[in-house]
Amino acid sequence: MLTDNMIEFIGGNDTPFGVTGVAIVWVIDGDCVYDLPVLTDYADMFLNSDEVIDISDQYPDHDGIVVRFMKNGEAVEELKTTEYFGSILLSEPLVLDLNKYPYGRYVESPYAKFDGEKFIITNRDVTKYPAWHPKNPNTPEGYFDNLN
Repeated sequence: MLTDNMIEFIGGNDTPFGVTGVAIVWVIDGDCVYDLPVLTDYADMFLNSDEVIDISDQYPDHDGIVVRFMKNGEAVEELKTTEYFGSILLSEPLVLDLNKYPYGRYVESPYAKFDGEKFIITNRDVTKYPAWHPKNPNTPEGYFDNLN
């Protein structure tokens, strides 16, 4: 059984070598409602599960929501979380890896929207900034060749 503290990636000088994270965002009706850097080991659970089930009734002592992630009818993992995050997970959101989309590096929920191809940042103008980080492996080839 996982908890919020177990899945969150917190980088820094004391992070063990080889421990990495994936920045993920949950989108409902085009609105970015929650983003979190998760440990790479758990990213697949969020990005590729095809169903999330509320199993809170099995954990009456937990002050929040407990969900089970499913993939092709098989249980993947269970997570004890807050009511807020649990509600988001149960609402069938679109779950995206921020690294795979233009302007994903600037997303801070709830100040972003997703239009199906890129993120639109709503609390500041980032149009003068590069849409991709130079070291992002998803950057289109030649993207930085013509930037001024």
